[in-house]
Amino acid sequence: MATLQMNILSLRLGMQMNFSVYLPSYVPSKENAEKSYQEIYPRDAKFRTLWLLPSQYGDDRELIENTAILRYAEKAGVAVVFPCPLNRQYSNEYPGQKFLDFITDELWTVCHGTFALSERREDNYIGGISLGAYGALKGAMRNPEKYGGILMVGGACEENLKEGYLAAVNRKIADDGLVPHLPLDDAPEDDAEILPSAMALCNSGSEKPEILISWASEDPLGSYAKNAVKNLSSLGFPVRSKEYPGTEDNWEFRDLALKDAVSAISNP
Repeated sequence: MATLQMNILSLRLGMQMNFSVYLPSYVPSKENAEKSYQEIYPRDAKFRTLWLLPSQYGDDRELIENTAILRYAEKAGVAVVFPCPLNRQYSNEYPGQKFLDFITDELWTVCHGTFALSERREDNYIGGISLGAYGALKGAMRNPEKYGGILMVGGACEENLKEGYLAAVNRKIADDGLVPHLPLDDAPEDDAEILPSAMALCNSGSEKPEILISWASEDPLGSYAKNAVKNLSSLGFPVRSKEYPGTEDNWEFRDLALKDAVSAISNP
């Protein structure tokens, strides 16, 4: 396998930004024992890709260091892109920096121009844990032509997220003794909300992405994920959901949820 940490000058953010990329490689098996390298690594092959967003505390290394996501992706033959979003609630500030567009527009273009990643909608999934799940859903609802599936380990989709889910996330950050990354007074209301974008996608008649939603049984924010299942299902999105034992910050739960999600990507 190849795991690369890269750095670009982001035009959307006006600063240097890190991100990590994982590319799968040869896995010995009976099926490929007699194959040549030319067969194992065909020059025109393009990888299915998971764009995976970290939690409210994370960077582009968080999931690599705390889960076995690379092993799961290796087995599935899926590439993974890990952005470092600076945890600004995946917001596009007007005027100001465009943290969501950095992922869905700028990194999309840079990575597809640099690596052998498929650009087909059905080969691209976007996902995340906790606040990253919120960011993944927001990114997919606003760029439905790019992503065929969404993986939400936590997250939310309901009315008034700015005063509900996002405020709860900021309270948790403050309770942990840290400074919330984005004061909600600075977050544009139309950027913070997801439900209007989801409704617009449904009304457009465009193909809807499949959504996998999971949460921990002892997570105080788990009710938001449950509401997301109800709200997205009522809009007609194909949703699969699962509750796992554990707490929101439990990496065993997150690891198992990611394992199941990657398996679903490799066996749609």
